[in-house]
Amino acid sequence: MRDLLPSIMLAYPLTIFLMGLLLFLTYFLVGKAKYLIYLSISFFAVSLGIAVQISQIPKNVPLNVTLSGLCFLVFSYFIAQGIVKLENKKLNPWMCVTFIVILLSIRYLSTFAPNIELFDFMRVLSVYAGLILFVSVALWKVRHLVCGGTLEKIWYFVLSLWVISLLVRLAYISYSPEILRILFLENKNPFYVHFVELQHTFYILLLVFSILTLLLAVKRLIKDISQRNLFDTLTEAYNRLGLQHFIEFELPKLKSFSLIMLDIDLFKSVNSRYGHPVGDAVIRKTVDLIHMNFSGVEHKVIRIGGEEFMIVLPDLDLEELQVQSEHLRARVEQHNFSDVAQDLHITVSMGIGEYAATQSFQYIYKEIDRKLALAKKNGRNRVVSNIFSELF
Repeated sequence: MRDLLPSIMLAYPLTIFLMGLLLFLTYFLVGKAKYLIYLSISFFAVSLGIAVQISQIPKNVPLNVTLSGLCFLVFSYFIAQGIVKLENKKLNPWMCVTFIVILLSIRYLSTFAPNIELFDFMRVLSVYAGLILFVSVALWKVRHLVCGGTLEKIWYFVLSLWVISLLVRLAYISYSPEILRILFLENKNPFYVHFVELQHTFYILLLVFSILTLLLAVKRLIKDISQRNLFDTLTEAYNRLGLQHFIEFELPKLKSFSLIMLDIDLFKSVNSRYGHPVGDAVIRKTVDLIHMNFSGVEHKVIRIGGEEFMIVLPDLDLEELQVQSEHLRARVEQHNFSDVAQDLHITVSMGIGEYAATQSFQYIYKEIDRKLALAKKNGRNRVVSNIFSELF
C-alpha cells in the first residue's frame, strides 16, 4: 500500500477550513458568541499551516518551517481561547505570548539542527507541546462542564480524548528522534501504521469537536431565546411567562416559600402628571430598590403587569419576611426620586405570606392578591400579612 500520510494531509485541511467557515458564519446566527470567532480563526490557521507545509511555499526552509509553525501556534492559542471564552473565561495573555515566543523560537532553531532527526524532533515537538499546553489549560478552566448537560459532557470528553491522542503522538516522537525518520520515510515499519491511525484520530476528533461546538452554539441560542422570553424588557424582571416557568419547574423543588405582592401606589396619577417615560423610570427604579433590599437573600422578581410585582423568597420565614417587607416599604418611601422627576414621591403597598409549595398556586395567588387589595383599601403605603387582623 502506498504512503497514506500525504493523502490524509491533503484530505483534511479543506474540510477543516470549511468547518472554520461554518463556525464563522454561525457566529452571525447566534450573535455575541465570540468563542465561535476564536475557533474559526484557529481552524483557518491550522488549514493554512498544513497548506504551507504541503506546498512548500515559501521554498526557503527556515522561513517555511517558521511560518507553518506560527500558523500551528496561532491554532493552539485561538482554539484554547475559544474553549475558555465559551464559559466567559480567559487565558493569561502575557503567559500565552511567552509560550508562543519560546515555542516559535524552538521551531525556528530546528532549521539549524546538525542532523535531520533532531530537526524533525524539534520542529514537531514545538507544535505538539504548544497544542497540548494551551488546550490542557483551557480544559482545566472549563472543567465544571463535566457536570453540565449531556452535550457539554460529550463536548468535554471529545476534547479530552483529543488531548490524550496528542500526548500519545508526542510520546511516539519523544521516545527517539529517529522514530520520525522511521515514520515519515520508512512507512513499512509497524510504528508507521500506528502513527497513521493517530493522524486520523487527530483530524476526526477535531472535526467532531467542531460539530459538537456548532450543536452547543445552537442549543445555547435556543436556551437564550427561551430565557429572554421569560423576562420583562423594561425592568429585566421575570414576566408572566417567567411566573409560569417558576410554577412548573422551580416550585415543585421547594418545600415552602415566602411571597410578596407589591403595587406602586397611585401609579396612574404619575403617568397622568409626568408622562409615561417618567412612569417607566419609576417602575425601573422600584425594581432596583427591590433588588437592593433583598440583595442578601435568594429572590425572584416577577412583573405581573403594569406597576404590580410578585417577589418570591424561598429562604425567608414569615417573621423575617415581615421585617424585610417593612424595610422595603420604608426604602421606597424614603427614596429621593428627584433624578426621575421633581417633587415626585412614591410609596408601595404589599400583601405578604408564607406558603407550602404543595398548596395550589391559584389559591395562593388569590389570597396574596386579597392582602394587597386590603393594604390599598386601608390607606396604601403599608404591608398586610394577615387578612383578619386588618378586618377586625
